[in-house]
This record gives sequence, C-alpha cells and structure tokens, in this order.
Amino acid sequence: MRVLIAVLCLTFCQGAFAADVLKGRVSGTVPKGSVWEQQWLRRIDLIKQSPLADLEYYIYGELGNEEQVLGSLRRGRVQIASGSLWGLAALVPEVAVFSLPYLFESAAEADYVYDCCASAIIEPYLEKQGYKFLSWSEAGWTNFYGQHAMTTPDSVRGEKLRTPSTASVSVFFQQLGIDTVFIPINDVVPGLQTGMVTGGASSLPWYFNAFKDQARHYTLTEHHYESTVLMANAAWFSAATPDQQKMLLDVFSGFSKQRLVVRADVDGKIAQLREAGYQVHALTDDQRRAWIDAAQKTHPAILAEIGGDAEKIYAEILKAKAAFKAQQD
Repeated sequence: MRVLIAVLCLTFCQGAFAADVLKGRVSGTVPKGSVWEQQWLRRIDLIKQSPLADLEYYIYGELGNEEQVLGSLRRGRVQIASGSLWGLAALVPEVAVFSLPYLFESAAEADYVYDCCASAIIEPYLEKQGYKFLSWSEAGWTNFYGQHAMTTPDSVRGEKLRTPSTASVSVFFQQLGIDTVFIPINDVVPGLQTGMVTGGASSLPWYFNAFKDQARHYTLTEHHYESTVLMANAAWFSAATPDQQKMLLDVFSGFSKQRLVVRADVDGKIAQLREAGYQVHALTDDQRRAWIDAAQKTHPAILAEIGGDAEKIYAEILKAKAAFKAQQD
C-alpha cells in the first residue's frame, strides 16, 4: 500500500509540477545575421535558463508573415510575438501615429517621448485587441534604398517603391508622387530583381541583410522612427503565475540599452557599406529641412486616414515633444 501511495503521489505531483511550467509558442520575423537576431537569441537563452517556462521558438518567420503571426497571437495560437508598428497598424490602427514621417526629428526627442509616455499611450489599444504589452524594441530610422540617391522629395517622384499598407507610409508616399507598390517584405528581393519595384524604404539592418545587392544606393533620410512592439497573448499572460509574469517582463525589458546596441550596429554597418563600394548618401541641412517640411505637411491627411483616436494620440505626442523642447531650452 505504501508503495502504491508513493507511486500515485509521484505521478500526480509530477503532473502538478508540469502544469506549473509555462508552455507556449514564441514567434518573430527577424533576418538572420542581424542585431535583432542576436537580441532574440539572448532573450531565448534567458527564458531557457528559467525553470518557470518551456517555450517553443519560431523567430525567423516559420509561422507566417507578420500579419498572420499577429492574428495568431490574438487568437491564442501564438503566445508571444513581435510586431512592427507598420504591421500592427492593420489590427490596431492608432499605433500608426507613432510612425508618422518626421514625427521625431532626433533620436533624443524620440527617446524622451518613448520613455515618458509611449507605453502608457499605446497599451489600452493593445489590450482591446487581446494583447499584453511587454516592451519596445528599436527597429531604427527608416531610409530610402534604390537605384540612385533620393536626397530630395522631388527625387522620389514617379519611383516604383515597395510600400507598406499602413497609412503613415502609404499616404506619405502617395502625396510625394511615388508609384506605390504594395508587396510583403519577403517579396522585395524578387520584386527588385524583376523590376516590379525600383526601391523602397527600410531600416538599415533590413537593407544590409536583405536588399543591398539589388539596390546599391541608400539615402539617410531618417524619415520614420520605427520601433517593434513585443507582446504576449493577454489571456495567456494573465493565467501565468506572478513569478512567470515577472520572469517574462524581466527578459523583455531593457529598451534603453537595446536601442543603443541597434544604433551602434547601424553606425558600423554604414561604415562597412561605404568600404564595400555601396553608395550611402547623407543629407545636407537644406535637404533635410525640405524633407521635414514635405513630410509634416502630410500629417493631417495621414491622421484622417488612420481615424479612431489618432488625433488624440497625436496631441499627446506633441505635448510630450513640447516638454522635451522646454527641457532643452
């Protein structure tokens, strides 16, 4: 009898302990060899070191494109995922306000707004869609790539550029006279090879790891500041124990350090591109001013296209920007 009790206890106790281990699938779409891959691998290593979770990892797009992954996250088929503001805007339109062209004119300004206010602004909209905000992850400044320099707004007129469907990009491009071509990011390379597109816009790590050999000109317009949102399925996260929740929040924290690593990586890759003969074009002060003026004129049309609480969020961001400016004066 004692043996039977011991066996039953062992069996049920093991089942209880196993049930306490957090299970789930983690998904992302990072290019191999990129700084973001390194950062994802570090997060994965930290989770694997914890006895609180036993997760499966699919960070290279194995579970579909960004839109599919974000849909799976909302439905609970994926438990943790990353989503760009551009991709997330299809499900949470208001997040597109954060990627308005030249919303931020410097990294210091963007850092201030993100650190003081961005999370609090965006979290209620994510919660309505069943997402739990974990952290931000910097994607970096978006620049133009193509077959020639694009140093002025006039230089992109008539160009066939790959265009994300989010209003913060599509309306901006259309008002510049760009021939917008809506294709997924995974189709950009064949699109460049066949002439379907002549270029596009992306952060430097994406350009460096995926597009540079088909579009040897990269112009540092820095017209969108792009960040990625790291999220969990809200119901799944709520069902986790407090210790498991804390572990995940700790693993995905550190945005202030993460963005510095991305920026250092970008600086290094710009130097590598120039050394290898790729054409990296910096803007003069006058060219940059022309880009800012052209872009900021499109803000009202973009906000109208986004709809919802876009105007309210925009006003909150402008208030934070004013606080930053006052701090600098």
